[in-house]
Amino acid sequence: MSVMFRPPVAATTTVGWWQVFGFRQGDDAFFARARAAQLQALNRYVPFNVGLMTLNVAALLFSLDGIADADFLVGWGLVMAGLALLWTLRFIGTRRRGDVTEASAALFWTISAEVAAFGACWAAMLVHLLPHANIDAQALLLLLSVTAMGACGFAAAVMPVCAIALVVIICGGAVLSIPAQSPLAMPAIVLAFVTFALLIVRGVIVTSFAMMTRLRTQAELGDQSEVVRLLLNEFEANGSDWLIEVDDEGRLTHVSPRLADVARRPRSELLGQPLVSLLGKEKRGEARAAVRALTATFAARRGFRDITVPVDVGGEIRWWALSGTPKTDAAGGFAGYRGVGRDVTEARRSHDRIAQLARFDPLTGLANRALFREALEDALARAVRTGKTCALLFIDLDRFKAVNDTLGHSAGDRLLRETAGRLRDAIAGGAVIARLGGDEFAVMLPEASVRRVDLVAKAIVATLPSPFDLDGHAAVIGASVDYALGPADGASVDRLLKSADLALYEVKSNGRGAACRFVRAIREKADERRALEADLALALERGELSLAFQPVVEAADEHIVGFEALLRWTHPVLGKIPPDKFIPVAEATGLIIPIGSWVIETACAWAARWPDHVRVAVNLSPAQIDDPLLVETVARALAVNDLDP
Repeated sequence: MSVMFRPPVAATTTVGWWQVFGFRQGDDAFFARARAAQLQALNRYVPFNVGLMTLNVAALLFSLDGIADADFLVGWGLVMAGLALLWTLRFIGTRRRGDVTEASAALFWTISAEVAAFGACWAAMLVHLLPHANIDAQALLLLLSVTAMGACGFAAAVMPVCAIALVVIICGGAVLSIPAQSPLAMPAIVLAFVTFALLIVRGVIVTSFAMMTRLRTQAELGDQSEVVRLLLNEFEANGSDWLIEVDDEGRLTHVSPRLADVARRPRSELLGQPLVSLLGKEKRGEARAAVRALTATFAARRGFRDITVPVDVGGEIRWWALSGTPKTDAAGGFAGYRGVGRDVTEARRSHDRIAQLARFDPLTGLANRALFREALEDALARAVRTGKTCALLFIDLDRFKAVNDTLGHSAGDRLLRETAGRLRDAIAGGAVIARLGGDEFAVMLPEASVRRVDLVAKAIVATLPSPFDLDGHAAVIGASVDYALGPADGASVDRLLKSADLALYEVKSNGRGAACRFVRAIREKADERRALEADLALALERGELSLAFQPVVEAADEHIVGFEALLRWTHPVLGKIPPDKFIPVAEATGLIIPIGSWVIETACAWAARWPDHVRVAVNLSPAQIDDPLLVETVARALAVNDLDP
């Protein structure tokens, strides 16, 4: 039975202005750690501040010797020396003991009082000396006071009460002690002195709040890290996935029981082993690419996600999905990876089965269009690289639709399956046979000579017309086969497919039941037809079409009884184009409908000018007869031109 451990969540500590200044902190462990951090920050500046204080006191005593009361100066100097000695001894003791993690409120306020006492001693010196000193001594005292406020205020900035108390006491002592008659008592100087003190106070407040906020954030992150650690332990103990840790050389530094279990190897054997040494020897396609991707990622020290790699587990190839992020050491340098892995073998096998179904035609078992295109791409690339030839054959079944319509779809499906069997028998190994859809098949022959391709095409044409027995019904079909050679007829797959398709169109146009090889003339013919289609689409708009009228004569008396309207096209570049060349194009593209309507309307307009007994005849295409708007078009043309039907 698995027991889920839910770690306690630390309550959020309230940090307001009272707490920043050291009040209302109670017995909260967070504030005990915060006070320790504040005292450590103050302690770091003790050597500098003591040295600076010693220099200032020495300069003061030397400069005021003979000017101020010697007894006062000696006593004041001894007090300052005592504070310096106290702080120095505490600094030495702290260094020996090492940093503490918690500090009591009593110690915090004791040291705060010592700092404030320093400010009071300095202010007492100012009160005693400033009123009786000459202008030079007054300037020196104020200058040293500025130094003391700046240095001590900066050093004690993380302890706002003592720092502010020191600054206020020194500033107040200086401002209140300057004689009114002294040139230094002018408002501008006093204002500058007070402004400097206020700037220090503001800096102290901002610094203190920022430090307390940072400490609170660190505490929350620590709590969250502890929660994450506990959850990871739970995950590692009971999860189906496992944690992975490697050093900067890719060697395993942490092996969980779950990892040892799925790898089927002892933990002691796995520790220190390079992760890539577990990878299997599968070197085909995607597996090889995955191993290379993982190795390249390790070399580039980048993070990775769900890289699926083959792993040799007891002689069996399993598939693992690995994810990881770089980890750093204390100096910020790369220290390896920390991540997670999971066994995705079953999902991989299911994916492969689905991919297998997606690449083969379920009815015939032949390759489908996607797999055939992939094989053709590989064969064509190899042919381009080696200078050899590959062949593409298209096979279109003749009369299949009639069998499917008369005998039913089940008979049609059986016919397709048996056709696939005959194609396998007729074509030697090495070829890829595919059903592209409907009754369309294709064959790819890698590294085939022209003679072999021609023999295969003729064999297909010869084998398919033999009757098929479909549940007692004899079905006879045929095949139209065309082929194109790569890279001669197309250096790209699309180009080669287009060439073969053009050849198939050509063989169908010439009566079916034959094999046809693609030649350049077929493409030229197709290009010419496409150009003709494009020009014909604009011919009506450009006024290039016209009508010629052929007389219809009564045989008995050779009397003209009417005219037959004949469509003519005068191309601006090619000149007169015969109707038997452009009429089939118009019928195939559907342009015959608008062109036919124009012919009817124009012929009726001409007939309106002729004598009443003269008739006009217009030829109609089968496509026009099927047009539901034909009657409306004829009626409108007759009505507009006031003609009787």
